[in-house]
Amino acid sequence: MRIVIVGAGRIGRHLAKSMSVKHEVVVIESDEKRGRALSSETDALVIIGDATRIETFRDAEVDKADVFVALTDHDETNLLACVLAKEMGVPRLIARISDPTLASTFERLGIEEAVCPETIAANLIEGAISGYHTVARILSSKTGDTILLSVTVEEGSKADGKKLSELEIPKESSIIAIYKGDSLEFPNGNMELSGGQKVLILTPAKDSDKLKSIFLK
Repeated sequence: MRIVIVGAGRIGRHLAKSMSVKHEVVVIESDEKRGRALSSETDALVIIGDATRIETFRDAEVDKADVFVALTDHDETNLLACVLAKEMGVPRLIARISDPTLASTFERLGIEEAVCPETIAANLIEGAISGYHTVARILSSKTGDTILLSVTVEEGSKADGKKLSELEIPKESSIIAIYKGDSLEFPNGNMELSGGQKVLILTPAKDSDKLKSIFLK
């Protein structure tokens, strides 16, 4: 897979290092010093240039990319870069945004995912404080704020000692797996839960508090 990344900041640098192990990665970075530093740390091809100029995209051969990821600190730059990549025929577009209210705007323009790192971090911290953990946030304004929760059943909770079929799970929520030691098992209604077990749940964020009241004491 060929991946083009715009921006060699902290996130872009980490992604380039990780993905270049198994994929062809090209990074576009406007800051020469930052670009050269990344070039010495990874196998990714680093292009020094302006990500809002078509000439830079031609140098990076963006038209050959399978995925285009814009990760600069500027929403306007990321938006324009993705629009240019879309015009060049890149099938998958992902952008970092600082303002989460822009997610729907980005997606209307054909950008597959608009990711706000600050929002994800806040969700993780909130979950840790509240007693559950948000494993991942599925970012899509079309489906609403859907999250994947990993919840540990507490002894004495409503779920402790109950079969899955007996739990009053919110209608739009779905238990997708249960940890059995180090392995995951697909659930069925006859499975009985006990304190200490971990349950993986796909749910609208609005139902997370109700789920907390079921699995936590």
